[in-house]
Amino acid sequence: MRTIFSRIHKTLKYFKQHPEVLRGYLLHARNLGLLNSLRRAVEIVKRGGPRQSPAPASTRKLLLRPTLGQSTVILATLHCLYVARAISTALSRIGIESKIIHERPTQGYDDALHFVICPHMFVQLPDFYIAFQMEQSVSSRWFTDEYLRVLQNSAAILDYSTVNIDFLKIKGLSLRQIYYVPIDYIANYESERDCAIEDYDVVFYGDAKNERRQRFLSELKRHFHIKIINNLFGAPLYAELARARVVVNIHYYAGALLETTRIWECLSLHKLIISERSSDLDQHSDVSQLLDFVEIDDVAGMVERVRYWLQNDGLRRRRISENHLLLQQRSNRFDYFFYRFLLATDNITFQNFWRYAGHKARLSSDLVCLTLPEYGERTAEFNKYNQFGFSCFPGLRHSQSWLGCAMSYKLMIMLARQQGLPQLTVCEDDVEFPSDFGVRWEHIRNRLDDPNLNWHIFSGLMSDLRRDVRILETHTYQGNQFALIDKVISTVFNVYHQRVFDIIANWDQDNHDVTTNTIDRYLEKIDFIRVLVVEPFLVGHKEAQQSTIWGVENSHYRDLILASNQRLKQKILAHKADIK
Repeated sequence: MRTIFSRIHKTLKYFKQHPEVLRGYLLHARNLGLLNSLRRAVEIVKRGGPRQSPAPASTRKLLLRPTLGQSTVILATLHCLYVARAISTALSRIGIESKIIHERPTQGYDDALHFVICPHMFVQLPDFYIAFQMEQSVSSRWFTDEYLRVLQNSAAILDYSTVNIDFLKIKGLSLRQIYYVPIDYIANYESERDCAIEDYDVVFYGDAKNERRQRFLSELKRHFHIKIINNLFGAPLYAELARARVVVNIHYYAGALLETTRIWECLSLHKLIISERSSDLDQHSDVSQLLDFVEIDDVAGMVERVRYWLQNDGLRRRRISENHLLLQQRSNRFDYFFYRFLLATDNITFQNFWRYAGHKARLSSDLVCLTLPEYGERTAEFNKYNQFGFSCFPGLRHSQSWLGCAMSYKLMIMLARQQGLPQLTVCEDDVEFPSDFGVRWEHIRNRLDDPNLNWHIFSGLMSDLRRDVRILETHTYQGNQFALIDKVISTVFNVYHQRVFDIIANWDQDNHDVTTNTIDRYLEKIDFIRVLVVEPFLVGHKEAQQSTIWGVENSHYRDLILASNQRLKQKILAHKADIK
């Protein structure tokens, strides 16, 4: 009996801390019916609450707007000055002043929110801080229990690598606390320096007291005038780098992640970089076209590439100019994800996000899978079965997850409208493609392209078809039974026609009523929307996955989906009988 009461108490405590999850359960309970709802409730109590990662330790509101006379503080080691400047530049763009410090002030830390880059490098930390985690998880030497506690006690954790984030999740840290923020280019980072004094053939900077790096450097010394730099930062470092014709990037570990901080720092200084490939290079398509790569451990290959660029100086200068032009034109990933973090924590509005980063993003095609890079396992699972040309799009987040979801749809639709797409297909990463999906999808796409067919949204799955939905018309095409209805619910797999773009773009992100303003409930209220659906549904919903919005298992939707499909089938039969 004591165990039962303990579990009930734990469940109630969890829902008190996460009311948005409770609201999600209540919304589904309304549709599941009394018996199914009771069965689900018993399962939750037995577990002592939903299957949910632990919440962050800090509950203080994460607001960056400082009080009068204060600045947001960025605490960073000298090694991470580039990252500190990236944060400072992004904050200044939205009117937030910041100051960069490299040690604890003698009078102690200000009572302001601090960004702390590499927090384990400081003996004493501020009371309230955002941790920017910069170590590589391929080596566990830094990830001690003490360092993990430092991360867990932060208001939020920013990390530049999805590989690291997967590792932190395994270590028990909450994904609700972690935000992916990759490093990127800083425009106008340093004033142009005189390139006429490039008197070093090769520069390497970093810790050279490493056996595998020494193998590369020793061989490079035999052929070229090389400068090795260590413990030099800021303007003195940049003065030395300006003298380099080529910069080489050599991994500390054989299986290392790409050293993105060093690489983006050099690219921002307009240097040509030759680097070893990395174990996570598939995560860096944005930078791969800007560097010259050699295989891991290929010392001779690096010597050959250095010789090539030194012997073809005109090509080297042209490559640097082309890189510079490309960097100015492309979307900046640091800006996108840093402002995404500020949006998630209510430090900027959606309009701010769109102005400073969102409008620069691009949809690579009209087939998009909405994902969150922090949930790498879901993305990897989706990609295993993605044989249909969908490209993953990094969605937005918010402390109320359903708002992050809705803002993601608003962003994607605004981008589709900006790019002049006639329609946009969006699936979510927990979609399940049945064995006959490819054939049916080809037929359905052909039907949707018919200019004589008047529709706003095609829905491949409906999790909660309302009883009062009306069948407006039915027809069959290539063996698929189509119905045109007046309501939509569920966003697992939908095609949005440009006729509905303005409606979705007008979704109000300031309305925080979860019962009426989730993106699907918002669309459900639009009277004139015409929704095309097929019976049986085109796709399924992976039951083994967990909802990133409500914190419930997808199995909770199973009964709803089955009931919706049966209801649709019955309504189609009734409609056909009525028109005979």
